[in-house]
Amino acid sequence: MQTSQLISAPTNSIRRVDPTESQSSARLLSLQEILNQFSQQALLETDIIVLYQSAATTIKEALQIPFCRIWQVTSDGYRLRQIAGNVGAASNQSFLLPTNEVVESSQQAISSDSEKLFIPSPVDSRSGVIVQVPGQTRWLGCIEVHAFDAYEFNPEAIHFLQTVGHILANAIERHRSEALTNTQSHILEKVAAETDASVVFDVLCQLLEKQLPDAYCSILVLDSGTKQLRDGAAPSLPPEYAKGLDGLLIGECAGSCGTAAYRGEAVFVDDIANDPLWASFRDFALSHDIRACWSMPFFSKKGEVLGTFAISHRSPCKATAYHHTILKAAAHLASITTEAHQTQLSRQQMHKTLEQQVASRTAELQTTLGNLRQTQSQLIQAEKMAGLGQMVAGVAHEVNNPNNFILGNLSYVEEYAKELLEFVRFCETEGSNLPPQLEAKLKKLDIEYVVEDLPKVLSSIRLGSKRIADVVQGLRNFSRLDEASQKPVDLHEGIENTLMILSHRLVEQGQRPAIEVQRQYGQLPLVPCIANQLNQAVMNILINAIDALEEHQVSTPSITIRTEAESDHIVIRIADNAGGLDPAVQHRIFEPFFTTKTVGKGTGLGLSISYQIVVDQHQGRLNCLSKPGETTELVMEIPYQL
Repeated sequence: MQTSQLISAPTNSIRRVDPTESQSSARLLSLQEILNQFSQQALLETDIIVLYQSAATTIKEALQIPFCRIWQVTSDGYRLRQIAGNVGAASNQSFLLPTNEVVESSQQAISSDSEKLFIPSPVDSRSGVIVQVPGQTRWLGCIEVHAFDAYEFNPEAIHFLQTVGHILANAIERHRSEALTNTQSHILEKVAAETDASVVFDVLCQLLEKQLPDAYCSILVLDSGTKQLRDGAAPSLPPEYAKGLDGLLIGECAGSCGTAAYRGEAVFVDDIANDPLWASFRDFALSHDIRACWSMPFFSKKGEVLGTFAISHRSPCKATAYHHTILKAAAHLASITTEAHQTQLSRQQMHKTLEQQVASRTAELQTTLGNLRQTQSQLIQAEKMAGLGQMVAGVAHEVNNPNNFILGNLSYVEEYAKELLEFVRFCETEGSNLPPQLEAKLKKLDIEYVVEDLPKVLSSIRLGSKRIADVVQGLRNFSRLDEASQKPVDLHEGIENTLMILSHRLVEQGQRPAIEVQRQYGQLPLVPCIANQLNQAVMNILINAIDALEEHQVSTPSITIRTEAESDHIVIRIADNAGGLDPAVQHRIFEPFFTTKTVGKGTGLGLSISYQIVVDQHQGRLNCLSKPGETTELVMEIPYQL
C-alpha cells in the first residue's frame, strides 16, 4: 500500500542522540554536512532554477532515493507546477489544488491514501513524502519524494527535507528581491537609453510575469483628452481580450483598470464573476478565462493619472504582500517610463533654446533614479546580510547542542576510565590469586601504554570539542542579530569572526596558493559601534581583496590587517598585494554600481555599502591608498571617546 505524507514547515527542535546509536549519529552528521554545503550554495547561487535542480539532486543522493520533484506554487495560489526533478507523467503540468486553504495552512497534514493527494504519485511508488517550502503567509512550493521499494522516511529524513525546504524558502525570498531589483535596473537602463516606451512596457510585463507564474501583466496608458485607456503592453493576455480593453472609457464601474484610473487609487477585484465593478464587462472577461484583476494607477510628478498597471489571473484569488510590492514597483517604473517618454517627445519638439533646460531636467531625473537604485540595492544587501546572520545563528545553534552533549558526558567518561584503570592495577597486584584466564589477559594487556595514552586521547577529545564551541561562539558573535544600536565592541574579535566566516576562500584553491593573512594588531579599547554593520563593512573589504588576488593570480597572495588607536579614533588598515589600482579607477571605487569585475562577478555595491556604514552610520572615514603594481590598502577610521 502506498503511503504519502504532507509535512509542514520545519520545527526548531533537535532529537538528543544516544552515544550508543553510532550509525544514526553518523547519518545525522552526514546529513548536516550536506545541509551546510547546500546552504552555502543557496547563498552563492544566482540562478534559482539551477538551485532548484541542485536541491532535487542533493535530496536523492543524500537520502538514496530514486525520485524527487520540486513544485512551485503559481501566482494565484491555486496551482502547482513542476520546476525541477525527475521527469514523469506529471512533468511540466499545473495541478489545481483542492482548496487554497491548503497552501495558506501552516499545520501538518498526513494522508495514508496517496490517491487523495493533489499530485499523482509515480507508478510503482511504495512510499512517499511531500514537504512544503514555507512562505510568510502561504507556501512557496513543495518537495515531493518517492521510493519504489521498502523505505522508511524516519525523523532524520523528514528533518532533512524540511530544512532543505526552509533553505529554498530563504533563497526564493532573496532571489525575488534580487529579481525585482534587476528588473528595476534593466528598465531604468532602457529608459536612460531612450528606448521606445511601448518596448519598455512590454519588457517590464514580461520580466514581472517571470516572477509571477501563470499571471498576466498589462499596462494601459490614459489619454488625458478623451479619458480613454489605450493599450500599452499585454504580452501574455489573450489577444482579443487585450484588444477589447484598448479604448476603455474610465468611470466608477469600468472594471478594475477603468475604475482605478477614475478613482486614482488601486482596485482589487478577487472574483470578477461576483464583483459589481465588472457588471458591464463580466461576460467579456469570463469568456477569455479572466477571473481576478488587480489594478494600480501610476501618476506623474504632478499627481496626474498616467495609466494603470494590472495583474490578472485565471482563478479567483487574493493579493499577497508580494503582489502589492510588484504592483507598486511596476507602477513606479511605468510612471518613470511614461514621463521619460513624454520628456523625450517634448524635447524633440522644442526649440534649441530649450534644449539646455530639457537636458538639466533629464539629468535631475537620472540622478533621482540613480539614488533610488542605490537605496533599493542597499536594502536588498541588508536583507542578504540579515538572512546570512539568521542562517549562521541557526547553524551555530544546531552544532552547539550535540557538542554540549559531548562536553557534558566527557567528564563521566574520564571518571569511568580512571576507575577501570585502577581496577586493572588492582588485578595486577593480585597476580597469583587470579584465575589463569584472567591472568593471561592481563599479561597481554599493555597497561603502561594504556595508562599513558588514554588521558591523552580524552584530552584531545576535550580540546576538539572546545574548539567546536569556540567556532560556534564566533558564528554567534558575527551575526549579532539582536544588536541594532551602538555598543562597546572588541573590534579584533569582529575581525577574527569575519576571517573565520571567509576561511573557505583563504585556503588553497586549484592553481591559486593559500592566501596568507598577516595580523598586526595594536592595543584597542572597546569601541562603540553597530557590530553587525561593521562586520559587514570589513567582510566586503576582505571579499574585494580576495577577489583581486584571485583575478591577478598572485604567486604569493597575502592580506595584511593592521590596527592602531589614535587619540580620538581607531584605525583599521586592510591591504592586499594584488598589484594596486589604476589612478582612474581608485577615485571611483566607492561609487555605487562601479566595478571592474566581469559581468556576473560583482554588483559594484560592496565597497559603496562599506563606505556608507563607516562614514554615514559611524561618522568615520574610509580611504583607499594604492601603489600601482604593488599594493592596495583600505583605511577605516572609527571615532571614539575615552
